[in-house]
Amino acid sequence: MSVTIKLSPLLRKYAPDYDHDKGIVLADGPGKKVSRLIQEMDIPKERVTSVLVNHMPSRTGYVAKDGDLVMLAMIIGGG
Repeated sequence: MSVTIKLSPLLRKYAPDYDHDKGIVLADGPGKKVSRLIQEMDIPKERVTSVLVNHMPSRTGYVAKDGDLVMLAMIIGGG
């Protein structure tokens, strides 16, 4: 049982040795809220501005299930 986490380029600095192709595989991820996974990875919660689960928009309150792909992004804007 596992959950795969993929990080946008701006969040990768919080994950040493991040593998772009594989992401981060968390064997203990299922059953935890995305907010808890973010905390356990030491990513500042205010930096995560977008959450996708299995390529669909989601929220940090989502409880991860076995096999989920969770994509976390930090989106910046400007003009």
